[in-house]
Formats: sequence, structure tokens, C-alpha cells
Amino acid sequence: MRCKLLTILMAFTFFMLNAQENQYYWYKGVKQILKPFDGKIYVLFNEQIDGQRIVNNLQIRKEQLISFSYYSPSATIELIIPRKMNNATWAVIESNMVQVNLSSQEIQYHAPFFLTSGGAEVGLSHLFYVKIKREKDVDKIHEIASRTGVEVLGRNTFMPLWFILSCNRKSMGNALEMANYFYETGLFAAAEPDLMEDMLPQCVNDSHFGSQWNLRNTGQHGGSYGSDIGFCAARNITQGCADIIVAIVDHGLEMNHPDLTNIHSISFDTETGSSPSIVRGDHGVAVAGIIGASTNNSLGVSGVASGIALMSISNNLKLSPGISFKLADGINFAWQNGAAVINNSWGSNSLQREFIDNAINNAVTLGRNGLGTIVIVSVGNNNRNSINFPSSNPNVIAVGAVSMCNQRKSPSSCDGERWGSNFGPGLDVVAPGVKIYTTDRQGRLGYNTLAGVAGNYFSQFNGTSSAAPHVSAIAALILSVNPLLTQQEVRFIIESSTDKIGNFTYTHGAGEQPNLTWNNQMGYGRVNAFRAVSSVYPINGPNIIYSGSSGTFTLNNLPQGV
Repeated sequence: MRCKLLTILMAFTFFMLNAQENQYYWYKGVKQILKPFDGKIYVLFNEQIDGQRIVNNLQIRKEQLISFSYYSPSATIELIIPRKMNNATWAVIESNMVQVNLSSQEIQYHAPFFLTSGGAEVGLSHLFYVKIKREKDVDKIHEIASRTGVEVLGRNTFMPLWFILSCNRKSMGNALEMANYFYETGLFAAAEPDLMEDMLPQCVNDSHFGSQWNLRNTGQHGGSYGSDIGFCAARNITQGCADIIVAIVDHGLEMNHPDLTNIHSISFDTETGSSPSIVRGDHGVAVAGIIGASTNNSLGVSGVASGIALMSISNNLKLSPGISFKLADGINFAWQNGAAVINNSWGSNSLQREFIDNAINNAVTLGRNGLGTIVIVSVGNNNRNSINFPSSNPNVIAVGAVSMCNQRKSPSSCDGERWGSNFGPGLDVVAPGVKIYTTDRQGRLGYNTLAGVAGNYFSQFNGTSSAAPHVSAIAALILSVNPLLTQQEVRFIIESSTDKIGNFTYTHGAGEQPNLTWNNQMGYGRVNAFRAVSSVYPINGPNIIYSGSSGTFTLNNLPQGV
């Protein structure tokens, strides 16, 4: 069955949040440092509007709208001036490296996000709180509020010395600056900005998830917060469907690995030309974990697309007679037996063979009943301006590696690993490819030779071999949302939904996609699972279809199979 899922007055002009100096706020007389975080913006609109209107106002893509809701003051606020702010809408927008139009007259206020000294991501709302020293000091709040263009909304009914104030487009600064201004007058006992933090626990409970910077980067290994593939947001849309098969042409998978519970019953060993596959090394199990390790099972690691099926195609991947012919056999077996995606974390220019090209071309033209199987290939780890065969085949998606610091993986990147990802003409996208935590052969057999459960996982899987499976998983997620997309459509979605990371110039039309921007080091950019899958929602229409408390609803004109 198919599965579908549904500090000074700010100028409101085209806005790209640039690097800024560290900020601060006061807590019990001590400055608390906030570091700039340029990935998100908080925006307040002056009335209730829906998601599409937010997108239109800001001139952004719909996938940049992370969340929005209607703002209503707490019932514990004793309102002084009833306002239409009760009907306002707030939104959080993804803004990293993307222009956001903040000139609309419907925008009441906007503010950046920050990182605390502990590494937590916090947003700055339009509100701040002031505590008067004595009851008779109420007039001082109103006097300074009038002078600075902020509004006194009311006081807390439980703690009447505390007042809540609101900034708007006429205020002398944002809520952080205004809170500091009030405090630094010395007239008040306290003044604090309304900093918002997501209090939810990790999006999955897998024991090593906190170390998977590739899925959610919180600064592991000295990385850049948020420099990841957007896994948590993507899994709210889909975790993949069991009828989408990702074939892994590699060393073969451990069929009984406790964290690889979605291995397809069909498998193939290219060395013997028969089934089942055979575990011929450590590499395949590590690749498989990135794509489809079981998720939210309180065990090990999270796979990007845990709901899909993994097909094991085994090969020695080492010097041996007939290796090229056997690799071509693996590709042909995969697409002829239902693989929607084929991951190839291998390659070498000495392997250039026309029959491997033929096998790839057959897959992308004949696979999935003519829609085309998506073939993913790693570009190699030679740190050179040339990608390896068969990633050089124009019909594949060629994948390079990036570090956790928004850099092409190179000997000088922040991770300290002394190797580099290939780059140059033919490179399509990049993905995390260093110090990746993934599954390993069980016990002492794999890269990690510790005994017992500890040996079932490996924290240092490196190379474009580990980058490619991220892209294979994202392709599978896209097809889980819409299995009727062609190979070319899936490819365009992946390449057009990337993050344009690094201090590079992305040039329009420089790559194979004439309508996209490309860079020699990064291709079309780092893949973003959330952007990719959210761009293929099967249902169009308003984000909110009913705002009441009960009722019966019918969605009309649904695509087939929903």
C-alpha cells in the first residue's frame, strides 16, 4: 500500500541576516552572552493570516516557513490597553543564506535567533518583561515606554510587580535591546527579553542520535549549529514507505543486525551470480545504517529513511578478475527487481567501462516501469578537481562530502581528518561525509572491534561513501511522498532544494541544470531533506482549513493513492 503524508530602529527592507556581534541580556545583574545565529527569523504580522499569505508577504519558498501560529496574550495578563494584537500572527522563518522580504506593511516586527553560551538555539519574540521596584513606580514604565515606542500590554496577575511589554516596527529597538535599555536605566528591579526555546526532547530516542551531527548539528566536533540535512523536520512529513526499495551495491548487509530491521527479502551476490547476498566486508553495513537504520527504537543510530526497504547487493569491492562486470550485474539486478534508488558508495577512474555506463543508463531509463531508477554515486576522496567514475556518468547524482562546519571536506576543514572530497565538473550535490555515526557489523567483526552491543556501531565513518547514502535516503523519502515522479523530477527536487553553504559564489546555469546555481566546490549545495520532501506535498491549498473546535471536513480532489 502506498503511504502519503500529507538594535536601533530596524529597516523593513529586503533582509539577509548577516554575522553580527555577540549580544547580551541581564539576569540578576549578570550579563548573559548570546551568540548570533543566522538560520532563522521571528516575524510578527499585525493580523491573523494563513501560511500562504505569510509566504507571499515574505517572498519566500513555502519550505522556509518553519512554523506559525496566532498570538494571544496569556489569560494571566491584566491587560491595560486591549489591542488587536490578540489577532496577530507570528512565524519562524528559515533565513540562512536566503533573502527574506520584510518590507510588507503587514509586518509588525521581526527579530533574529541566537545561541546561548550552552549552545541552545533561542528565538527573540516581540515581548519583554519589566519588574518595578515598588508599586508607585508604574508611571516610570509608561514614561519610558512612550519615549522608546514600546507598548505596555499589562501586568501579571500572580506577580503584579511584573509587566509585559511589546515591541513593534516603531520601537527604538528589538525586545532584547529594549529590555537592556529599561534595566540599564537603574529604575527597575529587572528587565528581561522573551527568549523562546523548543523544550521538546530529541526528535527520536535512539541512543546515539545526539552524536549524529549529520542529522541534527548542535555543535558536535566543533561544528556549526544547524549545519545538517534537516532530518527532524523531514521525519514529520515522512519516514519513508516500505514499498520504496533502496538497493545498496556494496559489501552486503548483515541480515540479522538489530538496527537494520527493514532489509528486503530479495538480495543478490554479484560474485556468485546468485542469491542471497553475502557479507563480504564492513563497508555495506555502515552505508545501510545512514540510509535506513531503525529509528526511535531506543537503540543505536537513526537512519534518514527508516521506513523504506533496503536491498542487499554484495560485491568484494577489491582487486579481482571481472569486478567491473560484476558491479554492472549488481546495478542491473537491483533495478530489474524493483529498486527505486541504487546507492553506489564506490568508484575509480580505472573502472571506466562502457558496460557499467550501460547498466546505469538502463536503470535510469527502464527502472520503475519507465519512470527511472535514481542512481546515486560517491565522487571519491582524492581532494582533486575531478570526480571519479562512475559518478562522472551524467545520468547519476554525483555526491561530494562536507564537514560539520559548512565546508567542502578537505585536509584543512574543521574536522581534522586529513583527506578531501573530490569536486569539479559533474559534481551535483554535497552531503555530510566525516565522523558519521552509523551501524557496524556486530561485535568484533566490523570497524569497531569492541565486543557486544558496543561493537554494533561505528562513530567515525568517513568519505564520500558516507555522503552518498544521505542522498539515496532523501530520494527514497521523496518517492515515498510521490512515487509517480520520474527520475529526472526527483533529481531536480534534490538539486533545487539544497542549502547554498560556504563562502562560495554559486553561478546561475553553471551546472547541468540551466535554471539552478552551481559551484565548483559544492555543486548545487548541501542536500536538505526537509526542503526536498516538503516541496512535493501531494495536496495544495491553505495551511489552515478550519480554526474551530469541532466539525467534519472533506478534502476534495485528492491525488490518486493518497
